[in-house]
Amino acid sequence: MALLPKGVLAEEAGFAVKFQDCDTIHFQRFFQTVMPGKTIRFDVESADPYNIEVFAEKGSVKRKGGGQWAYTAPEISGDDRLAITNKTTDQSVVVTVFVLEPLSNMKGEYLNGYRIGSYPEEGYKGKSNYKKPQGMIEVTEENKDIFITSHFQLKQFLCKQESEWPKYLILNPKLLAKLEFLVSELNKEGVKAKTLFVMSGYRTPYYNKSIGNVKNSRHIYGDAADIYVDENHDGVIDDLDHDGRHSMTDAEVLHKIIGRYDNDPDNEHLIGGLGKYNKNSAHTYFIHVDTRGYKARW
Repeated sequence: MALLPKGVLAEEAGFAVKFQDCDTIHFQRFFQTVMPGKTIRFDVESADPYNIEVFAEKGSVKRKGGGQWAYTAPEISGDDRLAITNKTTDQSVVVTVFVLEPLSNMKGEYLNGYRIGSYPEEGYKGKSNYKKPQGMIEVTEENKDIFITSHFQLKQFLCKQESEWPKYLILNPKLLAKLEFLVSELNKEGVKAKTLFVMSGYRTPYYNKSIGNVKNSRHIYGDAADIYVDENHDGVIDDLDHDGRHSMTDAEVLHKIIGRYDNDPDNEHLIGGLGKYNKNSAHTYFIHVDTRGYKARW
């Protein structure tokens, strides 16, 4: 199944890439995560796989035959680039590979001076996507501005807690697939949206507890975001329904698009939670979206 259904406005590269234990991607720009020194396999789904060339800046790549390749990550954490190019058409996919910082390096609640807190040991109802993560993306002043997809930068998903660099986060590619779909559909409907304002993306368990949220929030697993459209950067949701007001009906425009997405059988693997929130003294109207693996609505 494809992370992004064919036909949406995100640019397609003319060929698809399918990573081991992941879905097929049709983006020109995307990202993956891997533990240090580990090897991940991927297939380049092209009519002419022998005209595909793959280059890694730091890790190593090997052709395994046909359209199959293997990428081996460096032994230290950081970010790498995979350029996957069709030599005939000159079309490319750029994949940012984040080599994760192992959580086994934590000292108490801290990872290299950044407070993470403690992940729930028991998980949630035996669901695999509630397991304690193995590693985290290291975010620095140098890599925070990386575009991980065409419309979103790494820094947009950082936890709000105050800290020095480096900072750390978890980010699930499935969440970005949904957000890219939303941006694409908004533009199709005549709503200008270069990106979405991410009011809350990743949260450390420490920060999540400090704001009184439930301990198994999808935010601590990196596949949830509280979002709205704010093209003029005034902190207020834009007039998405063009009625001359800023109201809950604007958040409902976003809510309906994601609802349509979740109700499409082709997107069943990306199903998740969807909620809408009224404005208060601290924030404007917004929606919550995640890819928890089952439908939840509020």
